[in-house]
Amino acid sequence: MRAIVDATEFSQALNKVIKVVKRSQISVLEGVLVRIKGGTCTLTATDWTTWLTTSIPAQGEDLAFVFQRPKDTARACGCFEGELSLETEEKSGGKNRWLQLTMSCGHRTAQTAAILPEDYPVMPESKARHTYTVNAARLLERVEHVQYTLRKPSATETAQRTHVQFSGNKVFALDGCRLAWDVDDSLTVRQPFMVLPEALGYLRCFGSQEITANMGEQYLQLTDGTTMIQTRIEGPNVFNLDGAVPKEFQGEFYIYPKEFLRELDYLKKLACNTGDVNVYFSGGKLLMEAAGGNYSTQIQIDGDNSIGFGFELGYMVDALRQFRGEPRVKVKVINSVAPVVLEADGRSDFAMVLPVRMKRAAAA
Repeated sequence: MRAIVDATEFSQALNKVIKVVKRSQISVLEGVLVRIKGGTCTLTATDWTTWLTTSIPAQGEDLAFVFQRPKDTARACGCFEGELSLETEEKSGGKNRWLQLTMSCGHRTAQTAAILPEDYPVMPESKARHTYTVNAARLLERVEHVQYTLRKPSATETAQRTHVQFSGNKVFALDGCRLAWDVDDSLTVRQPFMVLPEALGYLRCFGSQEITANMGEQYLQLTDGTTMIQTRIEGPNVFNLDGAVPKEFQGEFYIYPKEFLRELDYLKKLACNTGDVNVYFSGGKLLMEAAGGNYSTQIQIDGDNSIGFGFELGYMVDALRQFRGEPRVKVKVINSVAPVVLEADGRSDFAMVLPVRMKRAAAA
C-alpha cells in the first residue's frame, strides 16, 4: 500500500505529537500511530493518560502503521522536502508479524520496521457534557501562573496536590503549604475538575488560537479542529479554594520583588543546612537563624509592616517569582500565624504562603 503526504507538513505533525512519547515498558507506547484514510493522515501519540493527535492532507491508498522509533524518524523526515511517499508491506517470521515501511522523497529513501496498527491502544471515546471556547495562550498562561506549587505525582500524593484544578472562574494549584490561583471570567466551568499540568503544557501546540474545550465524564478534549489533546480528568472533589483564602486582612504593604529575591538569595547562600530555611520578616527586616550564626538584611517597603511573620524561604521565592516581572507586589497579612497573600496591581493571579512559627521571632 502506498500513500503520499507533504514532507514538511508530515515532519511538523510528527514533531508535534512526539512530545507526548515517553519511555515505557510497553514498547508500542513509545511509538506514534500513523493512519491514512479518506485523504487524511492522522498522527497519534499517547502515554495512556494524555492523547495528542493532529491531521494533514494525504493522497493515495489507505494504510496504517506505528513508528517504532519516532524521534529517529522525525530527524529523517526533517531532511525530506516535497512529496513524501509512504509504503508498507507486511512481513512475518514465525509467530511475529510486522510491517516494512519505506519512506521516499526524491532521491532519498528511509526504510525501517514498523509495528502493526492493531497493536496500538485505541483512544477512549469521550462524550462532551460541557463545551467552552478558550484562548489557548491565555489558558496556558493561567496554568503557568499556578503550577509551581504542585508536587510530583506518586502513589502517596492525592490528586489535589498534583493536579491543576478548575472551579468556576478560577484555575488554581496547591501542595498543602502554598497556594496559587488565577481568576478570569473568560472561562467559567460549570463542573469542577482536575488535570495534570503536563497535559495542559501541550496547549503550546495551538499558539494563540481560540480553541474548543469539551469536558466529558472522564476526559477533557482541547481542539482547534486539526489538532486535539485528550487527557484524563479527576474530580469533582476539588479543593475548597474560597474557604481557604482569607477575606479580610489587618495589614497591607508593598515590596519590590527583585530586591526581595536578591536578599533572600543572600540568606540562602549563608544557610548551612540543605533542608528548609526559615526566615522571619518584620518592618522590612529579614532575620535567619543558622548553625553558623544569625543573619539579617533589610529591604524597602511601602506601607505598614508592623505584623511580623515567618516563612519558608524556598516557598516565598517561588511565590515572588510568579510576579518577577512586576515593579512591586502587595503583601496582605492578618497575624503572625495566618496565611500571607501576595498580589500585583492589574493582574488576575494571586499567591498564598502558609506561615512558619519561629521561636525567636522577637529577635527580629
